[in-house]
Amino acid sequence: MREAPRISRPAGGTAGAKPTPGTELRALLGITAPLAAAYLAEMAMNFTDMVIVGRLGSVELAAVGLAANLLVSVLFVCMGVVSIVGVLVAQAHGAGDDAAAGRGMRQGLWVATALSVPQIALGWYMAPLLRLTGQEEGVVVLAEQYLRAVIWCVLPYMWFTVLRNFVAALARPGAIMVITVAAVGLNLAACYTLVFGKFGFPALGVAGAGYGTALVSWAMFAALALHVVRSPGFRAYRPFAALGRLDPPLLRQILRLGTPVAGLMAVEAGLFSAVALLMGLFGATALAAHQVAASFASLVFMVPMALGQAATIRVARGLGRGSVAAARQAGRLGIVSGASFMAVMAVVMWTAPDAIVALFLDTADPANADVLALAAVLLGIAAVFQIVDGVQVIAAGALRGLSDTTAPLLVGLVGYWGVGLTAGWLLAFPLGLGGPGLWLGVAFGLAAAAVLLSWRFHARTGALLRAGRR
Repeated sequence: MREAPRISRPAGGTAGAKPTPGTELRALLGITAPLAAAYLAEMAMNFTDMVIVGRLGSVELAAVGLAANLLVSVLFVCMGVVSIVGVLVAQAHGAGDDAAAGRGMRQGLWVATALSVPQIALGWYMAPLLRLTGQEEGVVVLAEQYLRAVIWCVLPYMWFTVLRNFVAALARPGAIMVITVAAVGLNLAACYTLVFGKFGFPALGVAGAGYGTALVSWAMFAALALHVVRSPGFRAYRPFAALGRLDPPLLRQILRLGTPVAGLMAVEAGLFSAVALLMGLFGATALAAHQVAASFASLVFMVPMALGQAATIRVARGLGRGSVAAARQAGRLGIVSGASFMAVMAVVMWTAPDAIVALFLDTADPANADVLALAAVLLGIAAVFQIVDGVQVIAAGALRGLSDTTAPLLVGLVGYWGVGLTAGWLLAFPLGLGGPGLWLGVAFGLAAAAVLLSWRFHARTGALLRAGRR
């Protein structure tokens, strides 16, 4: 299992054959729907944590929010590295090489284990770093208590991510949705019990929220691993056979292809973090409005993010079967589907901004009037950039299915930072547009990335077709 163009088609397969557009669209949506539900459930888990901790007090809420955001950012980047497991498994599956698909998953578990060590160390010793940023000592102390409990979720969640990519790559994502949705209730019960000391357990405060999340992460991994072991559909891949055997070339391939993916995720996350920091320069009202609009935009973004992973899998599978035409069709349908969904959501943002803001703030409170007005403006801008944001994440996923990961990172650097942040700063400060100017800049940057990534996918698949790889 090496570069995609070298993967042979399965015995008895038909090189160049591709499914009809309707069949391909159903396959894409069949992978997307359970993954989107799972991503939304993960957001719900974080929301319930914040609700429970918020009952302890505002300082506790601030400490856990700060610590969780930092840890999740690092975790998210490392998950980008092991996401390439889905590409390798899908390519091998398309080629009819079940043994290679199993090897890809097993080596992914080793990479996940290695990446977990520095994450755990960073979480354990993050308190001194927080002090260097000027955080209040009370916030730092509570954040440290939470971090030293929650870091034990890192290893099982990294393993869960590998298994999730393996299962999704084989077009069997239903179990992921069931497990993740069930985890929402389990997380609520565990955090409530450990934070407040119910049912005979001691009250652990913010540390209880961390331990609850860690326990749920272990339960999620155990449940998905058990499903993989017991389900007849996975037996041919011998997923945990010879688990202790290392494959250095395959490990290097995962790191070589996965590291740029992680870099792209870091670049995009860094853009939105920078925008939030700059928005704070305009005051609490601007920052609150930004948080409202960004939160809703993040919620909607779960669908194209899931569709991007589905496009990765379908493109990789088509290439593994020896059909560039099928891979190209999958990527194009993914991009069009994502743009269509986000266009519908854009209409919702344009026509019902007040209803959206009411999900987060009391619209009847006069004290919120300025926030409501600015949030409505930002939602109008978000309606535009959500479309191109959906396109760029799906196009990047389609390129990932071609094992093309370095070019998207370079496009991200140019689009997100070179165009987006630069334009946002110019519009917000020298031209005096304030917060809306920052968001307009983000829209320009995402649009540039969407155009470049879509063109890249078209050019790469076109070149393969012209070379006779149909």
